[in-house]
Amino acid sequence: MKGCSYNFWPRLVAALLAVLCLAGPLPAQEKFRRNPPYPDPLPSLVLPPVESEVIGNGLKLMVISRNNNRLFNLQVLIRAGESDSPAELPGLATATARMMLRGTASINPAEVEERLAFLGIEYSIEVQADYSIFSFSFLDENLEEALGLISLFFVEPSFPALELSAVKRELYYQLLRRNQDPENAGYDFFLKRIFAGSGYNPGILEAETIKNISTREVAQFHQRFLRPNNSIIIFNGQVSLAEARRLAAQNFRRWVPRPVERPSVQKLENRDLNQVCFLDVPGPEVAVIVGNLTVPIASPDYHPLLVLNHLLGGTTGSRLFLQLRELKGLAFYAFSDLSFFRGNGLYWIRAKTSPPAIVETMAAIQQTMRSLSEEKIAPEELERAKAYLMGNLPLQLQSPEALSRRIGLLELLELPPDFWARYSQNIMPVNADSVQVVARKYLSTRPLVVIAAEAAGTLDYLREFDKIDVYNRKGQFQGVFQKGVLKYENR
Repeated sequence: MKGCSYNFWPRLVAALLAVLCLAGPLPAQEKFRRNPPYPDPLPSLVLPPVESEVIGNGLKLMVISRNNNRLFNLQVLIRAGESDSPAELPGLATATARMMLRGTASINPAEVEERLAFLGIEYSIEVQADYSIFSFSFLDENLEEALGLISLFFVEPSFPALELSAVKRELYYQLLRRNQDPENAGYDFFLKRIFAGSGYNPGILEAETIKNISTREVAQFHQRFLRPNNSIIIFNGQVSLAEARRLAAQNFRRWVPRPVERPSVQKLENRDLNQVCFLDVPGPEVAVIVGNLTVPIASPDYHPLLVLNHLLGGTTGSRLFLQLRELKGLAFYAFSDLSFFRGNGLYWIRAKTSPPAIVETMAAIQQTMRSLSEEKIAPEELERAKAYLMGNLPLQLQSPEALSRRIGLLELLELPPDFWARYSQNIMPVNADSVQVVARKYLSTRPLVVIAAEAAGTLDYLREFDKIDVYNRKGQFQGVFQKGVLKYENR
């Protein structure tokens, strides 16, 4: 026993000390988790120098000289997109862009594919509402041959009828699949309602009208908009401005300029929309889209809006996700985003939920938006949001393709040349007051709400709403749901 007693006390004292050491710092550790330190200052974003020049046919060259990467990226940007498609033929801009690489006057479609593969060219085509981007990546040693091939797509596209049939078929089934997803269908419908009556197409394609596109209309769209004086070509890699000038003049000399006229865009204002729309989309899932207009990207409100959006629903650490999913378990996810168009901008919230939880989900979204308008942001939450935004941009610019695209957007969106270089400097001054100002300006007005779900299993859960406009899956108005009764439009 004496032996045991002798060994027991030192061990007991040591154990008590250990417990005290562990217990003592706990409140401080918890406080640290609740109030993390301010982030260290981030280094300035240093972008490679960009040189530019306009050659004889009006084609603008932009050269990003890099000597540390053998991967070359070449992009051709066109100031034309789906907003330039005829109102009766949405999808023409997209179909035309996809047809550009489907054969030329001197190379048939099969040979095009062979030469692209032989030169190791990876490409992508992006058509937005206001612009189109053709991006080509390959090894820098293949620059001359690659540019010789790429130039033919713009100088002498042939638009074979058989290839157009294939393009239309691909587009048709892609749109059908897209519209089967409630969130995609709901967002497209949301955009239509936001821009209704403005004469502007924010990039919405219609599966049923794709089949009406002809080779004649594709050729006319190309003749009208895909002109060198309406285009920008970006060289990103080991090349000088003088070399880029020589290559562009040599390969694009037959690309003939023509006057390009684009209609002006109506400036739309943030206002009380105060409408709830139900889009009947088959399936068990429910998507809720909430949003309103803001301002164009060039507005002074842009950087405070970025911070506000991050606080609202930019990531899984933002308020919407934490409130709706983590805390209340109402939604599978909830995020917010900003979209920008020529002359306009908008914010939109998307949440995926279940029919019984729709009303509570919308109430939680409304409360989260209201809190940002009525309450000042805590300093630590604000600094975390700003640090994320400033630290994330350099990650988005790591690939040559992403860097080219960002530089090109400066021209397409008519932004200052140092817009991205000064990004952090413009985010840093954003404070709680400026965030609250934009929150009150854009989140306080009553938004447009779109609920995309199957009507048969969902409308019964929406009896609390005074009025819901009901549309079928094609976006055609069907009737009004009031106090639990669906009143069909008189036919």
